[in-house]
Amino acid sequence: MALQDTETVENVRPALAAAKYFVSASSSLSFEFGAASHIGLRRSENQDHYIVLRRTRTQQLLLTNMPTESLSLPSDETFAIAVADGMGGSGRGGLASQIALRAGWDLAGRTTSWVMQLEDLDTNELTERIEGFAYLLQQAFVDEHLSNPDFGESGTTFTSAYFVNTFAAVTQIGDSPCFLWRDGTMRRVSADHTVEQEFIAAGVAPEIAGKFSHMLTRCLGHGSQNARPDVHFIRLAPKDQLLICSDGLTDMVNEPGIAQCLDESPEAQAACDRLIKLALEAGGKDNVTAVLARAK
Repeated sequence: MALQDTETVENVRPALAAAKYFVSASSSLSFEFGAASHIGLRRSENQDHYIVLRRTRTQQLLLTNMPTESLSLPSDETFAIAVADGMGGSGRGGLASQIALRAGWDLAGRTTSWVMQLEDLDTNELTERIEGFAYLLQQAFVDEHLSNPDFGESGTTFTSAYFVNTFAAVTQIGDSPCFLWRDGTMRRVSADHTVEQEFIAAGVAPEIAGKFSHMLTRCLGHGSQNARPDVHFIRLAPKDQLLICSDGLTDMVNEPGIAQCLDESPEAQAACDRLIKLALEAGGKDNVTAVLARAK
């Protein structure tokens, strides 16, 4: 290689590293959140649980002889939301959904590196992270069964969204759906992990497949045979809305009704409260939970 070519390579290498490890000072989205959950009208306990969290990475000035007004103090932040719909006997389904969220909370503080900034999505790397995360969630149920044999065969769904800059990574195990509302139109991001959906994909008539709508093919739990997550990546824009809910909502309120509620509600919390009310007015056959993120 000629000397000039060598110098070119040496000059390009730092530029590539800079682009890989540092993002430009672009503006990120801000978010407004709302969340609500209700036992419903026919259940003796609420086995749904949800969480909305904010993670920050701050930089603090301790000592300097520079003029402090010339130093900005950046603060990175990310957000996550999750819904877990427990299944099992009295007390056990609720415990299962709590275990999933508690394990997720604990794992967030044990990551070897935080995903706090993204210029572009490396979907392979992020999917690998999420699959490892789901594996450890499942292990939490194995550990619980070892220490508490009465925990039995209870389990839970788990659907979450992790927000970084203008990206959202949605993870789903089970049938707690995720919806994206954009410009007056709502679409389902996730596909339910149920026998019904597998039958429909195989061409079985909907009226027959519908009888198996609540038979899960994937869930978290000690006896689960499949806890593999589906992962979806979304580039968000201002005014987008991302909703995660339990099937206690979608069983009672159709998707056009949910979309209309998101469209008409002035605030994220008002939208969640209204969705719960609509589910109860329709009969409230199950626990119902809604968590909403609105991008600004």
